[in-house]
Amino acid sequence: MKFGKAAKWTLGGVAVLATFLVVALLYAHSVSNEVTDEDRSSVREYLTDVEPPQPGISFESDVEFIRMVQDSVLTVAPENKGIPFGQPREPKDLLEAKKGLCFDRSRVIEKILRIYGFETRHIFIYTTKATGSSLRSFITPGVGSHAVSEVRTAKGWLVVDSNDRWISLDSNGDPRGMEDLADSLFKGREVSWKEEPPEIYTKLHPYTFVYGLYSRHGEFYPPYNAIPDVNYGELLYNIY
Repeated sequence: MKFGKAAKWTLGGVAVLATFLVVALLYAHSVSNEVTDEDRSSVREYLTDVEPPQPGISFESDVEFIRMVQDSVLTVAPENKGIPFGQPREPKDLLEAKKGLCFDRSRVIEKILRIYGFETRHIFIYTTKATGSSLRSFITPGVGSHAVSEVRTAKGWLVVDSNDRWISLDSNGDPRGMEDLADSLFKGREVSWKEEPPEIYTKLHPYTFVYGLYSRHGEFYPPYNAIPDVNYGELLYNIY
C-alpha cells in the first residue's frame, strides 16, 4: 500500500514537472512585442519631422500615418533580401541592413505602430496549394508564404502589406480585415478594392493565415531553434 501511494505521488509529480517544463519551454519561445528604448531611438530614423496622430481619433489621420509608416519602412529597406536566420530583426537591425523581406519589414511596421499607440497583430500566410492541407503545409519546408500586419483603426482592422505600398481599403475607403481579403479569394465574396491587392495574395491561393505565428522554423527570434516563433497573446485571435 505504501509503495502504491508513493508510486501514485511520483507519477503525479512527474505530470506536474512535465507541465511546468512545457509551459517554461513555450514561454521561452514566445515572441515579445515589448517596445524597447533601442526601438524608440531607432524609429526616429524612420520618421523624421512627423507629428503622429492620436490613434482612433480620426480614421483619415490613422490611414495617413499608417501609409507613412509603411512607406518609410519600404524606403529604408527596399532590397528584397532577408536578414539571415538566427539574427535579430528589430527596427535597428533593418535600419542597418537596409534590406529585408516580408517577415523583417512587417515586424518593424508593427513595432513603429505600437510605439505610437496603435494596436497591431501579426499575420503569417502560407499556401496549401501543393498539399491540400493546412497541417501538411505547415510542416512542409519551402512552401510559399507571406507575412503582413493588421492594425486597428478608428473604423476597424486594416491589413498593411510588407512588400508593397498597399493597405486593405475598399472602394468606399473603408478598412477590410484579413478575413475579408481571404474570403474575396476563397469564397467568391466580391470586394471592390480601392487598389487591387498585390499579386502575392492570388499567387499563394489557396492559403491559410495564422495570427501570432512569426515563423514555422523558429529561427527568427531567440532562442533560435526548431520550435516555431509564436506570440501567444496574438495566437488567441485565431479562436475568437
